[in-house]
Amino acid sequence: MENVSHTLAGLALARCGLGRTTPLATTALVAGANLPDVDLLWSSFRSALVYFHYHRGWTHALAGHAFLTIALWAVLLAIDRFLPGREGAERARPAPLLLAAALGVGSHVVMDAANSYGVRLLLPWSDRWFYGDLWAIVDPWLWLILGGTVFMTARGGRRRTLAWSMGAAVAAIVVLSAPVVPPACRAAWAACLAITVALCRHAARRRRPAGPSAAAAGLCLLLGYAGVGAVSHRSALARLRRLAPAAIGGAAASSGGGAEIAALPRPADPLRWEGLVIDERSIRHRVIGVFPALDPKEGSWTVHPRNLDGPAARALWTGCAGELVLEFFRFPFAAVETDADGGREIVVRDARYTRRGRGFAVFAAPLGADGLPAIDSDQCP
Repeated sequence: MENVSHTLAGLALARCGLGRTTPLATTALVAGANLPDVDLLWSSFRSALVYFHYHRGWTHALAGHAFLTIALWAVLLAIDRFLPGREGAERARPAPLLLAAALGVGSHVVMDAANSYGVRLLLPWSDRWFYGDLWAIVDPWLWLILGGTVFMTARGGRRRTLAWSMGAAVAAIVVLSAPVVPPACRAAWAACLAITVALCRHAARRRRPAGPSAAAAGLCLLLGYAGVGAVSHRSALARLRRLAPAAIGGAAASSGGGAEIAALPRPADPLRWEGLVIDERSIRHRVIGVFPALDPKEGSWTVHPRNLDGPAARALWTGCAGELVLEFFRFPFAAVETDADGGREIVVRDARYTRRGRGFAVFAAPLGADGLPAIDSDQCP
């Protein structure tokens, strides 16, 4: 998930009463909710391959959760004991602070595990990815649920209201102008935003903010949203299993029949999914609704040949770049294309994110005169 949602989740947990258990508990929850993304410090400034390899690595694993929890706890205890200006202040209690740090870091891992990017929970013992496929990396419904919860349970005055109003306006501009969000979902989100704003204005008139029970209700609403996504996802997979045999010419859409299916989340649309049917030769894609009535009118399959056994692709897989691509790309497919300068290149895409053109999870390598990829070794870790 992006860090707005992570931060709001940490604040919502604090407002449930966890932030009152000990001094610095709120800090532990909010900092912990963002801490696993510390891997961006060493994964984001060299190449896409380095990013694919290191991001959501050990800091998002169970072992990393334990390490980051203890590290954050130790740092906050040191701040509490030795930072100038803390003399005479109430001291943080170690046990509640450790619990807050663990919950903050854990909230990050759980939220990331629920989307289609996935996490590698078992590092360093296993590189296996775990994918929840419940919501997109950027989900406006999480902003609405968590943002409304945090606003209604916070103290403040006009400045706070102005800041949150600006945040809501920015979120509305992003959602209502984003072409990836279907029009019906934009309208539903805008209507819910209006209801949330009305509730927040009512809460702002009160002398005291809503209590921990309101924050708990907000988190229950979040869990309910995740439950809706889980039920919807299961229904979409069931429909894909029924449709897949016809899509691939009668072959069984199961692991035994050589085909795999996946229903991937769409931004702000919990009732329609990106349906994929994958076999060794091709990837078929279409948007599929939980019910047939929710299918888009243009409901035909788009077929993408995988071309994973062509000469250029086979040469790519033997090097470090190809190994890293196959490590991260969940549904790879390749094509030889002409670049902007008229040269030829092999382009590998991950059908989770990009099925045509350039976008996230796309790797391209120029082809030499021999038709084989020329890889700059500096791109590899």
